[in-house]
Amino acid sequence: SLDFHLVRAKLRAAQGRPAEAIKDFTALLAERKFVSEPAIRYGLATAFHRDRDWPAAQREIDAARALGQASAMLDHLAADVRIKGNKADEGLRIYREAMARYPQNRALIYGYGSALLEARRPGDALRFSELQFQTQSTDLRLHRMRAASHAALGQRSMQHRALAEVFALQGQTAGAIEQLELARKAGDSNFYETSAIDARLRELKQRRLEELKETRN
Repeated sequence: SLDFHLVRAKLRAAQGRPAEAIKDFTALLAERKFVSEPAIRYGLATAFHRDRDWPAAQREIDAARALGQASAMLDHLAADVRIKGNKADEGLRIYREAMARYPQNRALIYGYGSALLEARRPGDALRFSELQFQTQSTDLRLHRMRAASHAALGQRSMQHRALAEVFALQGQTAGAIEQLELARKAGDSNFYETSAIDARLRELKQRRLEELKETRN
């Protein structure tokens, strides 16, 4: 499949210095030594991305996409290159269009959320993460995205509450409790948020007691 060749090209592009990877893929293209031209151009674009040469990376992505094969990996790189090249609106548009085609692709979801934060749109990033939580409530990266969004919005209490869930999902109950206690001390949550924090704190403290009992036994 195309994605198989794209993954191979991505791994190859990550080897050595960017200049060496660029030389490698350029030679493969010139000598026509490939099974998949879109994959080789994707690899070259990835190497240019590593070298922070956004126009060159864009050129190779355009060439790969012009060959008529579609892939979420191509779209992801295309969006990121636009954003790194100070074309955030174009990059975000590519992400949205790609997510419409590949709604379950986690790399696109994470990339879009990160791009919103990078574009200084934390409110949009928070709303996006909350939407994703409806079907992916145990996704660690979404919880981190939510924490980063709250942090950028200056919502310290909610930031710590989100981080508590990251610790809880990793089985670090003591760390989760510490984050919730920091959330209470932050003092910028409303009555309903504070009530939710307290309820979760009681739940995790009970879980911690049970963990300690199991350890002793």
